[in-house]
Amino acid sequence: MLSLSHIISLIKFYFFYPSFFAVIIFPGLIFTTIILLITIWFERKAAARVQMRIGPLYVSKRTGGILQLVADAIRLVFSEIIIPNGVNPTLYVLAPILPLAFSFIPMVLIPFSSIPQSGSVFSPYYHDFYDPEIGQGVLVGYFVEYNMVLVLGILAIIPIFILLQAWATNNRFAILGAVRESLLSVSYDVLILMAVVAIALEYHTLDIARVVTTGIPGIIANPLAALVFFVGMIMATSRFPFEIVEAESELVVGPATEYSGFLFVLAMGGGYIATFAYSFIFADLFLGGWAPLSGLPGALITSIKAIAVLWFSVFLRGVYGRYRIDQALRGSWKYLLPVAFSSIILGLVVGWIWIR
Repeated sequence: MLSLSHIISLIKFYFFYPSFFAVIIFPGLIFTTIILLITIWFERKAAARVQMRIGPLYVSKRTGGILQLVADAIRLVFSEIIIPNGVNPTLYVLAPILPLAFSFIPMVLIPFSSIPQSGSVFSPYYHDFYDPEIGQGVLVGYFVEYNMVLVLGILAIIPIFILLQAWATNNRFAILGAVRESLLSVSYDVLILMAVVAIALEYHTLDIARVVTTGIPGIIANPLAALVFFVGMIMATSRFPFEIVEAESELVVGPATEYSGFLFVLAMGGGYIATFAYSFIFADLFLGGWAPLSGLPGALITSIKAIAVLWFSVFLRGVYGRYRIDQALRGSWKYLLPVAFSSIILGLVVGWIWIR
């Protein structure tokens, strides 16, 4: 018969089992869902405060209106899912799931802690929350030697699924939003890639973790690349002032126009998760990741920095209006592209001096 201590040890073992912990707990579904719910609450409160808008003060006023968010979530999740006539039901249901999945996959590959001691090409980071009873630490990410390329490659696939999402719904507003996404993706993908190339040339590595371990944040080593990456990240995730693909006042909600109920939650949640993933990348490359603080788990420090970037991104809703598609494209190609080239030149010069 199993003793209580043995049962507790088994629970701890399976709870902190690498695959389960990474997918379900951190940076898995539970952690991501909680942070995104709080982020939506913060976005509403910040925009309302900046724009001096009065909301339903009688709904959980003492808790800052957090119950209104819970009520909205319950209403959306349990609303009826209506599939329009003349669409492929399989593609219609699958289309909002794919962007969400490909927004979440990079989070397992983004480093949250120091480089593993094993030095293998593909091994877990086991340095945070080490538990001697189960003989292993908690998985907070997988080490992939060229994770810059892999993470950006996965995130670059998302626009394809947004186009599929619009095509599967057979709606004119969705198609217009997809056309805008296709135009924007050409510009912001180039900006993000050039910013990361500048960092790779400067630090002589394609491993995000090795950039952090140098001790010099990218925002200091190459502030031009930090600016280009952040603007490209805002464009890629349709944050204001680049909320052009959805454009509620023009296109209803763009590619998600025909979705309702839980499918609408999935369609809109992909953008927030992608923003969170990009925020983790920005925190590692440009804000020092888990450095330089000590005494706290590296994953916690990295998460705090990423959440700060995420909240600043959603805060822009209350400050900026929406750009037109031509303004966004002109700004990216005419103004940001030269800055991106300058960041690469700066990375080459500093990298050459560094290696000397």
